[in-house]
Amino acid sequence: MALRHKLLATAAIPLIALMGLSPVQAAPIPQSVIAAPQSTDVVQVQSEEELLQQQKEQRRQQRQQEKQQKQQEKQQKQQEKQQKQQERKQRQQEQDQQQGEQRQQEKQQRQRQKQEEQQRQNDNAESQKEQRRQERKRQQEEQQGQQQEENRKDRKRNTAEGQDNRVIEDQGQDKPRKRNNQAEDNAGQTDQVEKPRKRNNGSVEEIETQPRADKKAEADEKRGEPKRLPVKNGAAVLDSEKDADKGDENARERRRRERQDAEPVRAPRSDREAQAGFKDQDGKPIRVRPVMEEKGERITGFQGYDLGEGRRVNDRDNRVIIKLNDRVIVRDDDRDRLGRRGDTRYERLNNNRIREIIVRPDGTRIVTVRNRYGEIIKRTRIERPGREVVIFYSPILDAGRADRLYLRDPGARLPPMRLTIPVEDYIIDVSREPNRNYVEFLEEPPVEPVERVYSVDEVKYSARIRDKVRRIDLDTITFDTGSWDISMNQAASLKRVGAAIKQILDQDPGETFLIEGHTDAVGSDESNLVLSDHRAESVAEVLSDMFEIPAENLVTQGYGERYLKINTEEAARENRRVTIRRITPLVRPVAQAE
Repeated sequence: MALRHKLLATAAIPLIALMGLSPVQAAPIPQSVIAAPQSTDVVQVQSEEELLQQQKEQRRQQRQQEKQQKQQEKQQKQQEKQQKQQERKQRQQEQDQQQGEQRQQEKQQRQRQKQEEQQRQNDNAESQKEQRRQERKRQQEEQQGQQQEENRKDRKRNTAEGQDNRVIEDQGQDKPRKRNNQAEDNAGQTDQVEKPRKRNNGSVEEIETQPRADKKAEADEKRGEPKRLPVKNGAAVLDSEKDADKGDENARERRRRERQDAEPVRAPRSDREAQAGFKDQDGKPIRVRPVMEEKGERITGFQGYDLGEGRRVNDRDNRVIIKLNDRVIVRDDDRDRLGRRGDTRYERLNNNRIREIIVRPDGTRIVTVRNRYGEIIKRTRIERPGREVVIFYSPILDAGRADRLYLRDPGARLPPMRLTIPVEDYIIDVSREPNRNYVEFLEEPPVEPVERVYSVDEVKYSARIRDKVRRIDLDTITFDTGSWDISMNQAASLKRVGAAIKQILDQDPGETFLIEGHTDAVGSDESNLVLSDHRAESVAEVLSDMFEIPAENLVTQGYGERYLKINTEEAARENRRVTIRRITPLVRPVAQAE
């Protein structure tokens, strides 16, 4: 009821006002009652705004915290990702390293197996060579025995015929006379010396002076004098002796004494035995690193090598004439001949070395490394991946401790040559022995030990070093005066020699053969040098074109009139010739063939 009365009283106020009643008449309303609710509402509104602001601030801070939390989570994920990448990269590196070590071990194992296999093959080849030499020696001994038996029978027959003739003469004259047995025996011995004998190929060789020369040499040795070296056609057989003959009497006498004092050496039985004791600068077996191992810088417009201070032949020829003390030499880098069948590019290596790369149509690469003077440090043939054949290699030039080796003769410090084998086992004249086994002859080792691996230029310009290996005189190829042209008939005479070289290269593609050109004594030294060098190059080109002998296995050099075969100043065709030697054991370690 109280609430009802209160509501009625409150509603009556506006009614009183509408009815025109005065405020005095109305019930008084305390002002405090009305003001109190108004003040309360304002406070409440302000509190709500603050609350909203607080809520907004809280949400803003919350969003900021969430954002920071997300950034931290993102950074943590990135760190985890980087860590995983590093771990994965490290695992990959470890795997690559393990695989590399495994491949290296496999490669070394293959190389060891290859070396062992090559060693077995070389041992078998050397044993076969030794068997062939023993068989050939036995056959020669049998033939010599047969020849001696025939000579003895001929001597008996001649003696019997002489007796019959004397008996007939005595009977016809009726004046018997006593035969002088001693005189007849001497006559029989003279007939034995002067009688022609047959060689293995059936040809006849006059031996009028050789037995006497051998007996004289034996007598000289018994008296303590040095053995005399063989002489043919008035000229020494050995090129080093021909050089010595050009000196004065004191020099020749000194060489005779040196030869007398020198200890005799036995001819090696194999290339390996000839190179016994070969070591590198550190005393280890010589090994050649892969020729493409070092990275090079491509050269465009290569201008050539410094061939030395000399006179260039002409602008179109790379040959240079150089005077060295008492001799004149011709130098050529053979680039034109080698580059005929392929594209050539040049690369610069450190220490002023140049790498020549000739790419053949079949993909084979012929790589030659030279120093600035054109001297060959190494030459290899890369036939396919993993197949690199070393043709020749000079450890001295590769070490960079010397250069221009052609300026000094390495044979000058060696004692004079003492040839301990028969001349016919040292030199072959093709015209006299067309049916000789050239393969076995060229496979024969040097006639004396080899001190070290020589460079190609050292072999070219040292007669004493070249004399260590045997030679074939291609006297079936003679040239017209002033010419280096080879006719087809003469080129055909190279068939057996070319086939022999090809057969040897099929067995060992790293063999090297020196082609020497010679002239007669007519003309100047310089013109003869250039002419003989062209002749050697012509024969090399015929061997390559007609018999498929790789040009990189042939080395050419002209010697002019310095080494005459017949000692005459006249225009002798026999002196216009070419000679071939197998110089592999001089310019390449035997170990590289394994």
